Amino acid sequence: MKKEDFVCSKPDCTFAITGTCLESIDDPTRNCPHLKTAEKSSPVVIEGDSGEEFEAPTDSARQFSSSLELGLQDVARLMRSRYAKLVGILGQVEAGKTCLFTSLYLQLTGRHLCPQYRFVVSDTLLGFEQRARHLRDWSQGGVPDQIVDHTQLGHSRSPAFLHLALQDAHGIRHDLLLPDLPGEWTTRLLSDASTAERFTFLSRSDIVVIVLEAPKFANPRTRNNAITDATHLLARLADDIHLPKSIPIVLAVTKCDETEGQIPAELNRVADVVSGHGYSVATVALAAFPTRNAQIPTGFGIDTLLAHLTSACLRPEDSSTPSFDGADRSYLKARGH
Repeated sequence: MKKEDFVCSKPDCTFAITGTCLESIDDPTRNCPHLKTAEKSSPVVIEGDSGEEFEAPTDSARQFSSSLELGLQDVARLMRSRYAKLVGILGQVEAGKTCLFTSLYLQLTGRHLCPQYRFVVSDTLLGFEQRARHLRDWSQGGVPDQIVDHTQLGHSRSPAFLHLALQDAHGIRHDLLLPDLPGEWTTRLLSDASTAERFTFLSRSDIVVIVLEAPKFANPRTRNNAITDATHLLARLADDIHLPKSIPIVLAVTKCDETEGQIPAELNRVADVVSGHGYSVATVALAAFPTRNAQIPTGFGIDTLLAHLTSACLRPEDSSTPSFDGADRSYLKARGH
């Protein structure tokens, strides 16, 4: 039977979509007490607005969201209900931003990061699945021509967000909001300072990740342009977007399978520029889906990146300030969750 033929009574379980059991049970179709075949699962009784009870379709026992992505209003509503860490992410076309999201999602749902991190739920589950669909069809015969689709936004001025909730080894829940922006936004920002207004949401971030490609910094023919673009982007963040100095910056160096898992020395110059602007900085080597070096595992560096994202703390001055449309970030009441 297919995974779609099963229904789980456990709230937020995504088995019917991902095939992954939240209880980490081997062969859940046989051994999980919460999983039933669709025809055997009992109906769910729901009370309507009028107080009248009715039987809902069995699938309603699965309480995950069907959203592909969240807009600013959706993000504001989520922040009103619980504290969520907003992760600002910038990077030029094909730098590997969407691959990074997809690898993070697959590493969590595939339980490859246990016991340090466990997947809890996503309000944009279908959005992640849509981005991962090429990988679902990945056979041993080779890598697909395009691992993930290029990001395109329907609205030219508003970012779209992905949501991911995970639990760390201490049992603390972390809700992450990840903007999946087209690389063209970052490229345009480099040449046109007036587009900085698109990135005003970054001032509400807990951490900013700048995605840079390792091969461009390692290749003598491209390294000078790569360094120039990176330092120019940092100047835009500081001078035009006015990113608060209290927000830490992570340089996420992707495609490190092409540099033997190492961060090119030229990235030290970029890190020095970040520090020169007054920001704290960390550099992480990553290889979301290695294609050039069999010794580099899939999802290389994702756990290190997550350590930075989950340790990012709410800035003291933000504990009582609004986010986006005046929504409380619900920091204190959500801190223990």
